[in-house]
Amino acid sequence: MQHRQAARAGIALAVLSGLLSVVGFWLAWGPGERSLAGLLHDNTLNNAGNGVWISVLAIVLLRLRSDNRLGWLVLALALGNSVTMFGSGWALASYHLDLPGRAFFAWWAAWAWAPAFLLGSSLLLLLYPSGRTVSRFAHRLAVASLLSSGGLIVSMGLLDAPYDSVVVGHDLGHNPISHGHFEVPLVVLVIVSAALGGVVALLTWGHTARRLWRADSPEREQLAWLAVAVVPELVLAPLNAPWVEFVTNVLTAVALAIGIVRHQLFDIKLVVRSGLVYGTLTALSVGAYFGVVALITTVTPSGPVPTLFAVAAVGLLVVPAHRLLQQFFGRLVYGDRGDPIRAFRRVGEGMRTAGSTNPDGLRPMLAGIAEALRSPRVAVYDADGFVTEVGMGMNGHPEHRVPLEYAGAHVGELVVSGRTERDRLGRADRRLVTALSGPVAAAVHAARTARELGESRARVLAVREAERTRLRADLHDGVGPSLSGISLGLEAAIGAVGTSSERVPEILEVVHREVDSLVTEVRGIIDDLGPADVDLLGSLRGQVEAVAASGVVVHLRHGEAPVTAPPSVVVAAQRIAREALSNAVRHAGASRIEVCVEDDPDRLVVVVRDDGCGAAAPRPGGVGLSSMRERAEAVGGTLSIASVPGGGTLVRAVLPSVVTA
Repeated sequence: MQHRQAARAGIALAVLSGLLSVVGFWLAWGPGERSLAGLLHDNTLNNAGNGVWISVLAIVLLRLRSDNRLGWLVLALALGNSVTMFGSGWALASYHLDLPGRAFFAWWAAWAWAPAFLLGSSLLLLLYPSGRTVSRFAHRLAVASLLSSGGLIVSMGLLDAPYDSVVVGHDLGHNPISHGHFEVPLVVLVIVSAALGGVVALLTWGHTARRLWRADSPEREQLAWLAVAVVPELVLAPLNAPWVEFVTNVLTAVALAIGIVRHQLFDIKLVVRSGLVYGTLTALSVGAYFGVVALITTVTPSGPVPTLFAVAAVGLLVVPAHRLLQQFFGRLVYGDRGDPIRAFRRVGEGMRTAGSTNPDGLRPMLAGIAEALRSPRVAVYDADGFVTEVGMGMNGHPEHRVPLEYAGAHVGELVVSGRTERDRLGRADRRLVTALSGPVAAAVHAARTARELGESRARVLAVREAERTRLRADLHDGVGPSLSGISLGLEAAIGAVGTSSERVPEILEVVHREVDSLVTEVRGIIDDLGPADVDLLGSLRGQVEAVAASGVVVHLRHGEAPVTAPPSVVVAAQRIAREALSNAVRHAGASRIEVCVEDDPDRLVVVVRDDGCGAAAPRPGGVGLSSMRERAEAVGGTLSIASVPGGGTLVRAVLPSVVTA
């Protein structure tokens, strides 16, 4: 509520400021008996116009952007200008009407314009367009601008000369505040303040130009409107033409309002390009005209010859200069849309500069496209859902999308954002994007291939690590305990030689069986490391016979037809059955095992059932059960392990006969 009330109060002051300018102009023109030509010549008309236009600008900003400090700064500039106009008009009219307060109003008019002059050339640019400085350097410049304005206000408000020159043709005498004292230090203060203000203004213009060159949208467009507002003032000021200055002041206020409130209302790039082209062309034409006239005059001082030669030179210059300027400024504003070869060169340079961080060159290519089209964002969405982009997307900016195809296959989509919210890519831009989509599609395909290669390498490393883990578990759980048992048996046999020699053959028989079991275990590990045996039934028969040799009753049941499942499925079934048989003998203590193989057209089922202790839970440190489940899931199958009522374990693996990639 307080914020709105402050904005309303500011709008009321802006209205008062405009009225003061109008009334001050009327006092100078009517009761002051000044002619319109005189008022125009001494810039009184421009000052009145400035008071009105700046007041209107302050009303617009306070009404539509009340949270922006620029509105209050513009209001201060308007009040300073209007007070000067009203004070000078009142003092002039007082010589023809019986008006009081001549000295008071003349004193206000002597210094009130000073802050408007300095702050308008520096602080306004530093706070534009958000009302806040954008860097520490800009903040320091803003402080220096305020200091120079304060020094100028104090000195101009106390010196005699500014006060005495308020009313043209009349002597007002000494300043009513200082009464002619401290003139020397005040003059020094004026010089120092003006010099500081000039330096701050130059640094501010350089800082603003740097911001314009580096800014992103939408700040870039807003700063471009600021350039449209300020540059004509700077270029046309040396002409000292009152009517030209009056028109440029109006256009400046309009451009500032558009830049702050509705910067997307018009295509500022088109305005800038046209202004640069025709402004430069006009300057070249005028310069060529006067240059040729001056050159020919040295040979033929009189007559129409110099003028004719100058006109001919300008005529020959205009057409080629216009074409070259259009190309130069068009490239500066719109990028390389008119020069496809240059755009392709940019993309090629991006591919050549691709390093190890971008082996496919896609991101540098997109950066080249963004630079060629002056686009704030260029992105690629590939068919796998991966997004590669450069720049930053802006809300509301139109996007142009081009499908990417490589070798007849869809590989993704190229997205190019418009330069501004209202700047859609034109026909030339779209043709250029379509032409560049071919190399981008090849880069997207290369990026996808590189990504798939990396993923494949990662899978190979993961499989190798899994095999190393399984081998470690097999050696730890099988070979290690067997060697320990053999060592203990040999120690027992050595100890029995001297005490119970009749037990030595019995102990050695046990050790022999352990060695045979170890040999079988090692052969199984070697078989797992060697080439895959795709003869499932033959492999299972060999495993069953090895287990049966240890005294365990094993039955193998299967169909008559050979197994037709893919090799990867057969290998998984073989290793699952072998692991289940090994667990039944070593850990479950089974005396009877049944192995069943069912080969259907769409699946391969392997069932291993034993009458052991029914240990279906994994052992601490063991990897057998998890290894069987991983093998089944690797080929798209399932594995279930359950304890059988009455004792025993049932292992059932269901594997698909067709494996999808």
